[in-house]
Amino acid sequence: MSLMSEERIIDFAKTALMDELYTSAIYHSLSNLYGDAPISEELLELSEMESEHANFWINFLERRDIDTSNFIISNYRVSFLTYIYRLLGVGLTLKILEIGERNAIRHYSMMLKSPQITDEEKKAINQILKDELGHEEEFEEYESRYKFFINSVATIFTQMSGALVTVLSVSIGIAGAYGKTFDVVIAGLIVGLSGALNTITGFYFFSRTQKQVKVEILSRLKMAAESAPKVFVQRVIKYMKRKEISEETSRFIAEEASRKQGLLNRIIAEEEYGIREEALGNPFKTSIYAGLYRIIGTILPLTPYFFDLPIQISIPISILITLFMLALTGFIVAISAEIDIKNKIIELTIGGLILTSLTFLVGKLTSILVEIITK
Repeated sequence: MSLMSEERIIDFAKTALMDELYTSAIYHSLSNLYGDAPISEELLELSEMESEHANFWINFLERRDIDTSNFIISNYRVSFLTYIYRLLGVGLTLKILEIGERNAIRHYSMMLKSPQITDEEKKAINQILKDELGHEEEFEEYESRYKFFINSVATIFTQMSGALVTVLSVSIGIAGAYGKTFDVVIAGLIVGLSGALNTITGFYFFSRTQKQVKVEILSRLKMAAESAPKVFVQRVIKYMKRKEISEETSRFIAEEASRKQGLLNRIIAEEEYGIREEALGNPFKTSIYAGLYRIIGTILPLTPYFFDLPIQISIPISILITLFMLALTGFIVAISAEIDIKNKIIELTIGGLILTSLTFLVGKLTSILVEIITK
């Protein structure tokens, strides 16, 4: 972790000040939106804490002769972001806010190593760092109440992106071959809705089978732990030692786990099989959600064709709708899966464009070939 120069420190302090001002305002606005919900009070407390952080950065910059009077947030931007976060729901909102906290934590850690920072400032920054780490912990605790949505959203929205690209490709391919709006709508609906039905059926039986296998493993481990706890104690000791925990501590953990009903087999299930009982999921609910988003991904690219717009107008509108939804899908999947947002958006949109272009060319070439044969 390289040391930060004075210039970089000032640049970061300016960025941190604006971030804290916006975050404080957004937390406050969200707190008002959620009203009497338990998270409302937590968000209000976080807003006040971020405001205190902003005051520190104001003083920090002014001690370095930086005018802070022009650091003003836009109320329109706060309102817009609050509205977007409200649409995304609590689970994804906390994921997004958590990313900001993690980025800040990295920079605060770097600043604490810089010789340009006074001891008093380091003490204050260290406290801010503790606050930010505390925010992350609070977010993780609250996100646990939304595990189904957060764990399933990547799969659900991937289904939506698959439907978007498939239906757009088919519709443009048909448009290239026949040039008739009615043909495009019929072909798109047949492919999209049959795909949705296949998704629901496939997801349900696959998820149900997967859950049954995991439940059987958990049941077997539970019976084995009750029958031969000493064997499981030795296995837990082995797992702990793999994590470079001392022999004595590993044995203490394993023996302590053996005294608590069900803990030994849960440790074995997670370490050896990667299975957590609370994360088994609901196959029916997952399949219905996946099918629903597959249907949404089917309907959206066909929207201009439903209005019987000319093919020359329908095709670009359909492409724009699909690219927008693919970008949105990439954004939400990246937030949920904690991967790079920009790369995921680019990956989905470029992939969609390439597949659509190839399908359109196939449709056009087929149309030309049919004309040649029938002459």
